[in-house]
Amino acid sequence: MDKAALAKSHVVIKTARNIKRAYTLDEASRGAYRKDVRLGLERQRLITESYKATEGEPMAIRRAKAFQHILLNMTIYIREWEMIVGNFSESPHHLPYAIEENWGSVHRLVNSEAGITLLDDKGRKELDELCQYWKGRSISDLHQKYFSEEMMADFKYEGTYLWSLWTEGAIPNFDKVLKLGLRGIIQQARNRLSEVEKELPLDYSEKKDFLEAVVISLEAAVRFAHRYSDLARELSEKEADETRKHELQAIAAVCDRVPENPAETFHEALQSFYFIHMINRQIEYMGYGIGARFDILMNPYYTNDIKEGRITRESALELLKLLWFKFEECGRVYSPFLSGVYGGSQIVQALTIGGVDEDGKDVTNEMTYLVLETVESARTLQGSLNLRLHDGTPKNLVFKAIDVVRTGVGYPAFFNDKVMIPLLLKWGLPLKDARNYAIRGCVYVNIPGKNMLRRAAGYLMLPKCLWWALHQGVDPKTGEQKGARTADPKNFTRVEDLLEAYLDQVRFFVAKQVRLENFSRTIFEKHLPRPFLSAVIDDAIERAEDIRKWTYPYQGIDNVIIIGPTNVADSLAAVKKFVFEEKKLTMAELIDILDRNWEGAEELRREILARAPKYGNDDDYVDSLAKAVHHRTEEVLEEFTSNWGLKYVGDGSGVSGTYGLAFDTPATPDGRKDADPFADATLSPCPGADVKGPSAVLKSASKIDTLQTYQQLLNQKFQPQFLEGGNRELFYHYLKTWSDLGISHVQFNVVDRAELLDAQENPEKHTDLIVRVAGYSAYFVDLSKGLQDHIIARTEQSF
Repeated sequence: MDKAALAKSHVVIKTARNIKRAYTLDEASRGAYRKDVRLGLERQRLITESYKATEGEPMAIRRAKAFQHILLNMTIYIREWEMIVGNFSESPHHLPYAIEENWGSVHRLVNSEAGITLLDDKGRKELDELCQYWKGRSISDLHQKYFSEEMMADFKYEGTYLWSLWTEGAIPNFDKVLKLGLRGIIQQARNRLSEVEKELPLDYSEKKDFLEAVVISLEAAVRFAHRYSDLARELSEKEADETRKHELQAIAAVCDRVPENPAETFHEALQSFYFIHMINRQIEYMGYGIGARFDILMNPYYTNDIKEGRITRESALELLKLLWFKFEECGRVYSPFLSGVYGGSQIVQALTIGGVDEDGKDVTNEMTYLVLETVESARTLQGSLNLRLHDGTPKNLVFKAIDVVRTGVGYPAFFNDKVMIPLLLKWGLPLKDARNYAIRGCVYVNIPGKNMLRRAAGYLMLPKCLWWALHQGVDPKTGEQKGARTADPKNFTRVEDLLEAYLDQVRFFVAKQVRLENFSRTIFEKHLPRPFLSAVIDDAIERAEDIRKWTYPYQGIDNVIIIGPTNVADSLAAVKKFVFEEKKLTMAELIDILDRNWEGAEELRREILARAPKYGNDDDYVDSLAKAVHHRTEEVLEEFTSNWGLKYVGDGSGVSGTYGLAFDTPATPDGRKDADPFADATLSPCPGADVKGPSAVLKSASKIDTLQTYQQLLNQKFQPQFLEGGNRELFYHYLKTWSDLGISHVQFNVVDRAELLDAQENPEKHTDLIVRVAGYSAYFVDLSKGLQDHIIARTEQSF
């Protein structure tokens, strides 16, 4: 067995199963994770030990010392297939979580049927003891401590918006680490500390604490890598196989040098990159995504090794595959509730390839192709790929990307430089930075190395806002006024009246979200600084400030994740046609039918599904309403600003929230029933509604101006034969059409409907079947039947 095959056979799949109100009791017994996955307690034990020992010290120092305590005392190991090393939990079977953020959700999970296999009785007892310390100290507890009564009421989820504790980090400046090494950055921090001691600014103590925390954290990371070099040497002395002995010696030599020093070889560059990524996302704090522009980052090391004869193309490809299997290991523990948002996912790690450089020139290189070859054969869920396309992208590169999509892995997703760069310019970024954008997860846009500390103010369910507009903000079951007191819909005479009421409800609920989010950031700034991540972000050391205290000066915007605009547009079209034009029923009758979940009106529901115009068919009747929903919703969002003075805009990264967060929205006028899923992305038609072919979908999507909205997400599904043979050329021109129409994003599920149906009936035969859910890929068997059905229902397009 070759090393890549050995690695794949030993990777423990740690995807979060989609269990939120979706399984039967028998299905729920499968648990939140596969049976061999366990909850890691080592990080939680070590961070708790450190926090107890440092009470009363400045928080930046406490965080750095806790980080140091973890890195220097956690279990480390090197497995027989590894050439890129580094682990974040006590064994390959364990997953971490951030007990300092929220101990309660994981505590409930491991004591539920869904999470019973994650810990044994001894482990649950230890977790109980650890949680006792964090009661009143975790970020979740601090929110509840400081929230007013009104804010606590808004904090509780009722289905219109989900405000959550999850945080997102900026993309490290990997290039700086590879060129300077952590030792060089440590020296920068020490030099800046000397300057601050001479300057004595008013916030001297805070700056001093921060810079000292940076030094502690980076020194700990250096010593962490040296622990692996020591372990590799120890293992090599015991190794009987000469080939593996030499490999272990090579690992030791690499970890002796990086990330402490500048990388000189391709192997060193990959190892340094992985250490920084893993430590940042899995150890210092739990986070999502990667975001590096991997091909331009790694190609110089590869080409130099080729030139010097240190490596062959084949051996470089093997190292890349082994790195991808390390990505596949990464994950985190999700609560049962959040599994409805991230069903089947790990931590949505994605890398960016292609696009242009700061001068607008194409960046395609040999590494771009090597990465595509890697994912084509490795077939992992992570790291997913995002390919930036522009008019100068080589045709051969697009063909290679089509070949990868053809395998069914669900990526690369395609991003349109002709739209994304102007959008970033509109948001205030300099052209140089806008051209350097990367996508680190779903459609999360960041600039590598810049302090774009992107944290969305939760998820906003637009169909629920429409439902509130139909009820004047009053819950018909309880009579409570929960939304805005909008006009009586029984008096509406045109669809625009309903649109205005919907926008008022959006405004009402976004105000609540933004208030919670703005307050939350003060909690994170004070109680959860990030000295390690700050150290590898531009300007943090120069400013002598943790990244939570400031933002990239050109960031321009903050985000609210948008769910379900297509359902709102289709609903408005149904109301316009059936109520105001054909007068088949009154608004009062429609609302009564919706409140009964279409009971007794199935014939009408079917007629609406069949005859009401649906977005995705190049029909201006409904597409004009979709445009109004997107553009005018965005105008409402931009009325609000964050406590950094940034305006809020929408965001298309809804992951599987289009399914898991639809449970709490009752029936809507588009024919959707209570708790049925929404359309699977911001630009996607409702499943099965797009009947005029794939180009009609693109024409509909193109009428929604990205430059007046935000980065969108578009899912499409094709059968494999439409990406191969003569159709490969046709698919290339289809992507050119997508680009020319000015649509920001598209991604594809390439899988046969019959295979999906068989996988539902015989999951044991399809354990490695991958599908694209939203901005991430997942194993089909890890999804709930409801989400599986939703994917099956997506229209299979053809030319």
